[in-house]
Amino acid sequence: MVYQQFLNIVDAHGDNVAICAGEITMSYLQLNARAEQLAAALASSGVTVGSAVATLIPNSAEFFVATLATFRLGATLVPLNVNYTDSELFQYIDKSAAQVVVGDAENQQSRIESLGLVASFVDTNPTESVSVPPIAVCEADQPALIMFSSGSTGGSKQVMRTYSALLAEWKSEVETFEITPNDTILCTVPLHHTHGFGNVLLAGILSGAKIVVTPGEFNPRSVIKALDTHQVTIYPSATFMVKMLSVMRLRQQPDLSRLKIVYTAGAPLDADVISSFSSTFGVTPRQLYGSTETGAAAVNKLNAPTNSVGKPMANVEILIVDEQDKTLPQGEEGEIVVISAASAKLYVGMPEQSAKTFREGRYYTGDLGRFDENGDLYVTGRRKKMINVAGLKVDPAEVESAILAMEGVSEVVVLGKKDGDYGEKVKAVIVPLEAASERDVIEHCKAHLAEYKWPKIIEFRNEIPKSPLGKILRKYL
Repeated sequence: MVYQQFLNIVDAHGDNVAICAGEITMSYLQLNARAEQLAAALASSGVTVGSAVATLIPNSAEFFVATLATFRLGATLVPLNVNYTDSELFQYIDKSAAQVVVGDAENQQSRIESLGLVASFVDTNPTESVSVPPIAVCEADQPALIMFSSGSTGGSKQVMRTYSALLAEWKSEVETFEITPNDTILCTVPLHHTHGFGNVLLAGILSGAKIVVTPGEFNPRSVIKALDTHQVTIYPSATFMVKMLSVMRLRQQPDLSRLKIVYTAGAPLDADVISSFSSTFGVTPRQLYGSTETGAAAVNKLNAPTNSVGKPMANVEILIVDEQDKTLPQGEEGEIVVISAASAKLYVGMPEQSAKTFREGRYYTGDLGRFDENGDLYVTGRRKKMINVAGLKVDPAEVESAILAMEGVSEVVVLGKKDGDYGEKVKAVIVPLEAASERDVIEHCKAHLAEYKWPKIIEFRNEIPKSPLGKILRKYL
């Protein structure tokens, strides 16, 4: 299904540039040839329809090759972060029952083999010549992708999406952003993450677009150069990336005349960042709303207020419901529910959690939101993060807002910690700009919050732990 759509692009636009990553440039014909070569190596290692194939590959042309090779065989891709610790790698590879791990032999093979896993290692650049296996015939509900949720509030979950779900996400991307072979997409977000995988990889290679990958760590000047040199039209970014770009002092104004949209995911964009970026580059960055479970679900396009996440993506329906599962009218806050053919339908090996989260074709996000009178969606909080203090519900966002109003506070995260028979107590993790004391924080909260909302635990840190896309990792707090 997915691979067949890729072959349609190869047939129609084979000579077009598919990937430009550093010094490597591949046409669609060359990308397909590399995918066939790796698929042959995977097949010779026993990979077949339904096998799990883990990849340990940074953003590069090889990531695209490994993905397509896996899909050609009808196997299940398990993309992993190259920055995982050995214990994390062991856990995720073992949990996914991956049959092989694909990576760069020079940098990854000895590491993987030292973990004592059942999975064998396959190099991204196989040297042996093996006959190319036929294209697998996949059922619509065949597992295509397993991603591990960030686990910001607990243990990671295996989110499984099917081949038909990935094809549905691509169709939604194409219709929403009107992607054609004339587009150029810039990739600076991690491809192993749902944002990069869906909004860059699927959106690009199944549409015949040119994808420009900036290798290595995020570098604002390299990004500006790439936007200009490659005449980028679509830039799926991350909040911290846009923030860094917004404060750049330009030696000369880049030519961004073809840039249709810049959008972020993972964390909200502050109004001052939006304003600064727009002033610097002449383009207003927008926000996308989605999840590992659904892929992209809503996006703020050019006619929506900048503090909203806009309207649902093409072929996606979003509802706001109350605790009795009743759909709420515009203006009222409730839980955000996503209905999409691109959505996962379960968490692997977690039937109880699956039953709570995926019900009757709906994904219950746990996020709180509302629609305005124009149908634009606003994400207002997180139901699952409400802190239960002796039966009283505390919204972490309210406490965070109060503490941020103090002088000398750079960042704050508020969360709940178990508190015996009383449920939970409020904890505040604060990054100060200057010396501060617990007493200062408590006195400030006394003046602005009800007593049950005061933090009982206050911790000062140099930084807040975050994912590559800027999502706060609460399990480390």
